Amino acid sequence: MNFIQSIAAIVAGSGLFIVLLGIPLILRRVPPNDYYGVRTKASSTSEADWYRINAIGGRYHAVSGFIIFVVGIIGFFLPVSVGVTYSIGAGVAIFLALIFPCHRLCALKPATSPHDNDRNA
Repeated sequence: MNFIQSIAAIVAGSGLFIVLLGIPLILRRVPPNDYYGVRTKASSTSEADWYRINAIGGRYHAVSGFIIFVVGIIGFFLPVSVGVTYSIGAGVAIFLALIFPCHRLCALKPATSPHDNDRNA
């Protein structure tokens, strides 16, 4: 295994891992916690918002992970001479694949208002 294939294997494995992390979120199997999931102000408003926002986040995880996985697989088909270029390009692709979903998730608003419970009391 040469340099570029080593980088490609790490990138592809990371993408696959990110996809796998998103599946429980998509399936709404992750209860509110302090360690795993999308933890924003909106997702902590209610349990319903937690599951809704984390399902959206899980889909973003899966798409981002798939993009990263594909970037990794591409590296196996490139000549060694483009190793540095591939490494830089893969780094930029990974950065964009992770930053865009983070930006979108932070912009989500809660579907329920924290004051809804006060009005119903």
